[in-house]
Amino acid sequence: MSIWTEASHRRPLIVAHRGASATTPENTLAAFHQAILDGADAIEFDVRLTKDDEVVVIHDRTLHRTTDGSGFVNEKTLSELKSLTAGAWFGKQFASETIPTLDEVFEEVRGRVGINIEMKAHKDEQRQLMLVDRCCQIIKRHRAENIVLLSSFHKRLIKKAKQLNCNIAAGLLFHRFQLLGRSPVRTAHRMGVEFIILGGTSLRKSIVRKSHEQEIQIGEYTINTSPRVHRALRFGVDAIFTDDPAFILHQLRFPQK
Repeated sequence: MSIWTEASHRRPLIVAHRGASATTPENTLAAFHQAILDGADAIEFDVRLTKDDEVVVIHDRTLHRTTDGSGFVNEKTLSELKSLTAGAWFGKQFASETIPTLDEVFEEVRGRVGINIEMKAHKDEQRQLMLVDRCCQIIKRHRAENIVLLSSFHKRLIKKAKQLNCNIAAGLLFHRFQLLGRSPVRTAHRMGVEFIILGGTSLRKSIVRKSHEQEIQIGEYTINTSPRVHRALRFGVDAIFTDDPAFILHQLRFPQK
């Protein structure tokens, strides 16, 4: 049984979006470690392929926002990426942080929290599908199938994960514009997806109800304020994705009157 498909949580799962990214540099081992200390139930992060087919944890296609490098992630080898700092932009105390590999995240977490791996798209379809295959291989090697949710905005990647039959829960993310004239629940049910993740402006109570009728879990991103926490609770979501898990947990322990 996966933690991502259990329907018996006493409260929503608190998922640290790119780790505890409000207080530490996003998508670094420091951010994931802090999320665990903060009490998060799971961490979420983004993965891409390097030039030499290694799976690394970084959100953007390019390097300049979160490292001291430049250029595209997929045009660099792992060795080249490891020479960069992934934390100095956030604070000098994080200058030693590097771009983690997916393997390194599993070694850091050691099964203490759930893991949501968001697979980023690639313009080359063959390499895009290779990313799915490599993720499944790494997850199996760490025997982490029961704690992982593989997710993407791109249906092709989720279909590939399902075809590989890697016994890992899958999630579909939706931008607001993707929902125009579409039912996320119908799409997820047709694909055999276990989890839906929506942005706050997209979420409706009716979507949560329909999702649960199909035994599909549903989460909301990215929640960092008290009003949105309590709205999510009223709607009955199964997971809250946040940059600040400590703040959200405080809100749950001491709800506003």
